[in-house]
Amino acid sequence: MAESGKGDPTDWVTMKISPDIFEELGVRDPEQTQLEMKIAKKVRQVGKELKTDPYNLEKQLDLATYHIDGGNYTEAIKMLKTILNKDRKNPRIYKLLGTAYVMSEHEDEAILELNRARELDPNDPEIHFNLGGVYMLKDFYGNAVDSFKAAIELDPTDTFSYANLAAAYDALKSYTDEVAILKKVLMFSPEDKELRAALGTAYFNASLYDDALNAALCVVELDEKDPQAHCNLASCYSVQGMEEEAIETFKKASELDPEFSLPHTNLGSLYATMGRLESAIKEFKTATSINRGDSLAWYNLYNTYKEVGRMEEGQEAYKMYEKLMNDMNTGDKPDPTGGQATNPSNIPGGVSQTGKLASGGTLDQKAGTEELG
Repeated sequence: MAESGKGDPTDWVTMKISPDIFEELGVRDPEQTQLEMKIAKKVRQVGKELKTDPYNLEKQLDLATYHIDGGNYTEAIKMLKTILNKDRKNPRIYKLLGTAYVMSEHEDEAILELNRARELDPNDPEIHFNLGGVYMLKDFYGNAVDSFKAAIELDPTDTFSYANLAAAYDALKSYTDEVAILKKVLMFSPEDKELRAALGTAYFNASLYDDALNAALCVVELDEKDPQAHCNLASCYSVQGMEEEAIETFKKASELDPEFSLPHTNLGSLYATMGRLESAIKEFKTATSINRGDSLAWYNLYNTYKEVGRMEEGQEAYKMYEKLMNDMNTGDKPDPTGGQATNPSNIPGGVSQTGKLASGGTLDQKAGTEELG
């Protein structure tokens, strides 16, 4: 960079720094700190106003709202219960109470309060959306479908509701319905890479492999540096019998992210089906060295060792697979040194706890795309 004279404009640019960097450095993200300061300022401001007007229920609800946005759920719940004793016909109270409950991981109470809010105000799309989110957390996917459908009927432009409805259909394995919903939401955001990838996954799960391949190619065109996109494309090539294209694309995914185990796991599976067992073993071993929590790689390694008669090594691989399965069943997490965490399939757009802050903003959470193959 050329040195600029004193007082002259420089060619420095401001870049957005990932919040993860601050966490790794052990310091607070300044944007998060700024947000917390704004919320704290609002809390103080409304608190002062309530000193001069202590019986103003709307201001009390505003204060509870800011407590929720600031993460002070216990105080918010306490306040809202007090307000509820004064007004049992206000749907906003129940909606906020349900929000505070779900954010504090009390889903059963949240469902109860949000249903009361829905009964009092059935035309509020946010109530239906939030209720659908809680149903997703409880694995009540049929109820979630009904709630997200109701939200869309009231607000046909709500892309969050479309995305979450698609996620509910995915959980129910209703892939044809999921495809239809994702195609609708993509009309609002045709360049959304993650939604496009989710559509490809839905096509794949519905055995619509030509459509899945076209969608996967589109995602790679949108972001040629995305290893997951290449991995999904390779899986589409594989199921179409295009083995050489699949091999090259899995390798490309590995080149883009050498610490990503999935391309090696899937490439190993492809080699195994082709009868190239030693190549398969090499890929499975690479996958497990990158991510010791990759249970599929361990299981496939066990089976491939058996095929070539390496029974002792096969038993060691099976022990690792069995341990990972037991850890999952008991709620223990896989070895944290094992590379990237296993990511359950979700539809981008988020199935967040409520989807939106009590003040009307959105929670900045993105779910991962499903892994094909």
